[in-house]
Amino acid sequence: MGSERTTYRWFVGSLIAAVSASLNVSAQTSNDLCGFAAGNQYAVNASCVPQAFNKPAAYNPNMNPVGCGSSNNDDAFGWFQATGTTTTVTFVAGFFDDVVLHVLSGTCAAPAVAGCADNVVFGAETVTIATVVGANYIVRVQRYGGNGGFNGQLCVWTPPPPPVNDNCGGAILLPVLSNCVMLPFTNVSATASGATPAPTCSTAPTTDVWFTFTAPASGEVLIRTQAGTMADAAMQLYSGSCGSLALVPGGCNDDYLAYMPLIDQRCTPLTPFATYYIRLWGYGGATGSFSICITEPLPGALPEDCAGGATICNDQAFNNNTYTSGCTADIGLSNYGCLSSFEDQGTWYYFSPSASGTIALAITPSANIDYDFAIWGPMSSITCPPVGTPVRCSYALPPHALGYNTGLGNGAIDVTEAAGGNGWVAPMNVVAGQVYIMYINNYSISGQPFTLDWTLSNGASLDCTVLPMELISLSATSAADHIRLDWATASETNTDVFIVERSTDGSDFNEIGRVPAAGNSLTTLNYIHHDEAPLAGLNYYRLSEVDFDGALQRSSTVWAVFHAGEDHGRPFPNPVIDHAYIRLDLHDEQQVDMRLMDALGRMIKMETSLVPQGPFLFTLPTAGLPSGSYVLEIGATDRAPFVKEVIVKY
Repeated sequence: MGSERTTYRWFVGSLIAAVSASLNVSAQTSNDLCGFAAGNQYAVNASCVPQAFNKPAAYNPNMNPVGCGSSNNDDAFGWFQATGTTTTVTFVAGFFDDVVLHVLSGTCAAPAVAGCADNVVFGAETVTIATVVGANYIVRVQRYGGNGGFNGQLCVWTPPPPPVNDNCGGAILLPVLSNCVMLPFTNVSATASGATPAPTCSTAPTTDVWFTFTAPASGEVLIRTQAGTMADAAMQLYSGSCGSLALVPGGCNDDYLAYMPLIDQRCTPLTPFATYYIRLWGYGGATGSFSICITEPLPGALPEDCAGGATICNDQAFNNNTYTSGCTADIGLSNYGCLSSFEDQGTWYYFSPSASGTIALAITPSANIDYDFAIWGPMSSITCPPVGTPVRCSYALPPHALGYNTGLGNGAIDVTEAAGGNGWVAPMNVVAGQVYIMYINNYSISGQPFTLDWTLSNGASLDCTVLPMELISLSATSAADHIRLDWATASETNTDVFIVERSTDGSDFNEIGRVPAAGNSLTTLNYIHHDEAPLAGLNYYRLSEVDFDGALQRSSTVWAVFHAGEDHGRPFPNPVIDHAYIRLDLHDEQQVDMRLMDALGRMIKMETSLVPQGPFLFTLPTAGLPSGSYVLEIGATDRAPFVKEVIVKY
C-alpha cells in the first residue's frame, strides 16, 4: 500500500491543508483518551466549518478498530452529538500527514464502527453515516501505520433537509400580482430532480427547486429573480403537469443582469388560467438564497416597441433599463440607417414642435455607457415602424473624441455617423405640428440611465399632443347583479368610440356595448361600463378603441367570475403580516366555509361562520403562519367557492 502513496498524494494533501489553513478555524482540540467530556465535543454545523484537531506526539494508542487500514498506533479522539439523520465528518491533514479516520457509535468500552476512510492520497478523509438525532458518536484519528504528532482540522456537519419544493411534485405556488413583490426562497440542500425534458439553457440542474403558478387572463407574465447569497442562477418554464412536462418555447433564461434570470412572456402570452411550472437552479451547482416574483404587466404596447413609445416634452430624464427587444421588429433593412446592427433593444419616444425652429439635444449617460440613437420625421402622425432612413443617426463607438455623450449639436454638421463618429450630429430645423419618432438604444445593455436635455432655438418649442390613445388600466369587478368594467386613458388623439367585447373562452369575442371616447385629451380620463347580463361563471372582456379615421387599437384581456347574489373584493393587504381582510356582500344571511390551503394543497385552516346579509369584512388571522403562498377559498356550505384567492404571507 505504501507504493501507492506517491508524490502526487503529497501535493494534493499539501494543497488541501494550505487552503484549509486559510479558513477561519475555530478553537478546539482532540483528546488522548476516548470519552465524552464537554471540552472535547465538536459542534455539528450546517456546512463544513473547520475546527482544530491536533494530535501531540505524546498521545498513546488506545484502540484498534477494524477497517480502512487501522492499526494499534497512537490515536486521538473527539465526539459529537448528532442533530440529523445523516452526518458527514471530514478530517483535513497537514503536510506529509497520512491519516485514518473512524467514526464510532456506542460507548468507548464497546465501540462499533459506523464508518471509516483512508484515501490513497494525502489530505482530506471523509465519512458520511446515518445517525440518530441526540445520539453521541466518537471520532478517532491515527497516523497511517505509525505514531507521531500531526495537525489538522475537523468538520462535522449535517446539511439542512432538501427544501419542500426540491421536486416538481412539491412546487410552491406563486401569486401573479400587478406589482413585483419579491418572495424569498432558497435552494440550499436541493438535489437534482432529474425531471425531463432537460432545460435548454445554462448548466445541467443539480440543485433545482420548483414553483408553479396559474397564468392570468391575459396570459402575459414577467418572471423576475433577485440575487441573495446565490448570485448566479437559471430557470426554465414548463407547461403540462409534473408527470408530463413540456418546454415553453423561449422559456429558458440565464444571466440576464448580474447573472440572475428573467423570463418574459409578454410577446408570447401563455394559455389563460393554465398551470405552469418554473424550474430554478444554481449555475454549476451553486446554492443559496434568492427571491422571485411574477407579475401581469399593464395592458398596452411595450416601450421597446415603436407603438409603445412615450411622448417627451421639454427637459426630461429617462431610464433605458430595457431587458427585451419588444414584440415587434421595428428596425430592419428599410429604415435602420446608421444602426448597422439593427439594435432592437432600446426604447422609443415621440416629440412634436408646437412652434417651428431649431432643436438640439444631449444624451448624457450616468456612467461610461455606449448609447446610440436615431430620429425619423417629419410626419403628420405616428407611423410604426418608422418609414425610411432616419433624418439624424449616430452609431458612434465611445470613448470617442467627445467622450460618452451623444446627441444633436456640439458643433456637428453631419446628419449621420457610423461607429467611427464622435457621437454628435447636426441640430434639426423642425416644423410646428409635425411628429418625430426617436429611438434611443443602450448598446451595452447595462440598464444604466441617461439624461436627455433639449436646446430649443429660433422660436422652437415642444408640446405633448402626439400621443395616441394610451390605456393605463382596465379592470372587471363582479357585483351582485352585474359586472363593472373600469378603464382609464392617460391621453387620447382622434379617438371616436370604445367597443366593449365579451367572451366565454378568451378567444371568440362579441360586442356588448359602446362608450363614446373623448376625441383628444392630454389628461387622465376614467370610463365605466356595466355588463347588466353577465354569463354565469367566467367572463372575459376587452376593449377595441376606434379612431375617427377608422384605425383600431385593442386592449389586453381581463376577466371576472359572476355568481348571482354574491360579491366580494380582493384580500388586503396582500402580502400580509398578521391579518388579511376580504369584503363580502351577500344578498342573504348564509353559513360560509373558509378554507386555507398551503402551497402543497394541504388544509391549514377550516372555519364555518354565519355571515350576515350585506357588506361584511371577513378577517383571517395569519400571524402564526410560516412565510409562503396560500390559497384562500370561501363559499356557502356544500357549494363551490365564490372566493378563490392567493395570499402571500411575509
